Amino acid sequence: MKKEFSNLKEIFIKNNLFFCISHFGGKINWISGINKDNYIIYNKSGKKLSEKINHQDIKNVGYNLYSYLKYIIDNYENLPNIIVFCKDNVFKRHINYKLFISLLKRNTFTSIEENYHCNKFPVTLSTSDYGFTEINSSWYKNKYPRLFFYNFNCFYKYIFKNVEDPLFLRFSPGANYIVPKKNILLRSKNFYINLLNFIDHSQYSCESHYLERSLMAIWNSNLESSDKMDKKVDIDEMDFLKSSCLRLIKKENIFLEKIYQKLTFKIGSIYLRFLKNSIK
Repeated sequence: MKKEFSNLKEIFIKNNLFFCISHFGGKINWISGINKDNYIIYNKSGKKLSEKINHQDIKNVGYNLYSYLKYIIDNYENLPNIIVFCKDNVFKRHINYKLFISLLKRNTFTSIEENYHCNKFPVTLSTSDYGFTEINSSWYKNKYPRLFFYNFNCFYKYIFKNVEDPLFLRFSPGANYIVPKKNILLRSKNFYINLLNFIDHSQYSCESHYLERSLMAIWNSNLESSDKMDKKVDIDEMDFLKSSCLRLIKKENIFLEKIYQKLTFKIGSIYLRFLKNSIK
């Protein structure tokens, strides 16, 4: 095991951590030397991994969110006390290694991300904790296949009860989190089964992007789950969601949508700059 990763084993043992790692194209050598009982790697790379590595081969759908949901569903009745959900390239791409190690010493719900300060595309807020907070415009929806939900607000209002469209979304880009078991159990097993069924239709499903932006609310808020999400969504309901989503997509004017997005970002940027200058 490389010297730079030598302190991982000590942190795992001392803090009783369990790692759920989604592996596609990044490196996983940083997990070497850790007891196989302390982690699982969900391998969606299509490449064969060594039997020495505790892993499970899965289909390549739903980004890293599919790996997380599969682990939660398969182990819902026997979850570890603290789970670190992360991608194989979590540090260097999303966070530096030193800060990554520092955050692992915490035993509370924690977003694994670098401090974020700037206001630029997509328009973001500078919050008191310097966490990433993005304007809610579903700016990415035309880039990825949508099957069940036309935009973020449709998804958000479906999974939660009595909520309004949020103006900004607080989340960890890349969906890397430290999550205590009690936070996961805020939602029913059916809730997670339904989420998995929503995101597994494509490697790049747009519903995965909606879920990425909802994880903090799912795991660390007082929002109530919707009644539909606490039951298994049946085939008829899934077909209804598909047809509703398709109907809205057909009505969509891509040209007007692009104008709307540009205006949203431009006006948002001007407004945030005004606020920033006014409170100095």
